[in-house]
Amino acid sequence: MRKPGSKGPETLRNLRSTAIQLLSERSYQGMNLRLLASKLRLQAGSLYNYIESKQQLLFWLMKDSTEKLLREFDATIAGIPDPVQQMLKFAAFHVGYHIANRHEASVLMTEMRNLTRPNYRAIKELQRLYTDKIQKLVERGCEQGKFRVEDSRIATFVLLQMLTSVARWYSPRGRLNEDELIGVFTDLAFAMLGAKRSRAFSKTSEDAALENANRAPISIDPMTHSFDLGSHILQISIAPHAKGRTVRNGSGTDESSVPHD
Repeated sequence: MRKPGSKGPETLRNLRSTAIQLLSERSYQGMNLRLLASKLRLQAGSLYNYIESKQQLLFWLMKDSTEKLLREFDATIAGIPDPVQQMLKFAAFHVGYHIANRHEASVLMTEMRNLTRPNYRAIKELQRLYTDKIQKLVERGCEQGKFRVEDSRIATFVLLQMLTSVARWYSPRGRLNEDELIGVFTDLAFAMLGAKRSRAFSKTSEDAALENANRAPISIDPMTHSFDLGSHILQISIAPHAKGRTVRNGSGTDESSVPHD
């Protein structure tokens, strides 16, 4: 399989941003490669120098996004031994990532269903790797008596679902800035884990947030008006690591018969 964007980093950026825009406007079923080529100011046939098919393009976008999450998570907690500090860093990273990439995240989380079966399985495996990393973090905290949860897998699922949901409704026009919103999410995460942390907000920023409380709604995108916490880019799998290695789609679609390579 040819690697998309292999002709250069500028092509890679343009291809990604234009494809995301078209997916947002038209959905996977509604977009086509001829239109993508036109937006990129390429001849239709020239686009095949970069990608082989629309399906490969969608797979690449999801694979690249998930692999980036994996890399940046590892870099975020590297060299930090304490699970409480790791969780602080992780929550800030994950929420911040989905705020910065909210348009892409929102689009891709809705298009998972359009992957072919082999591509779906491959993305689910990458997503499981990310989920497993967070679960291990939760379990380290529990082993050290710093977190208290009944079921680490379910706690991980709920935690990621909550943190990722920011991509669906965040708006920079809301009353809380990014750092304040990260602080709110971090407090919620630690409360769910039965843990304590030092406050992330300074008194000044808290006072400012309270003063603005009646001026504007919390950061909800007026284009979506969505509080949907059931959809998220990772489509987290909560299936146990049994010998059959079943997979259950976090969006509700049963994929329990899908084997893993």
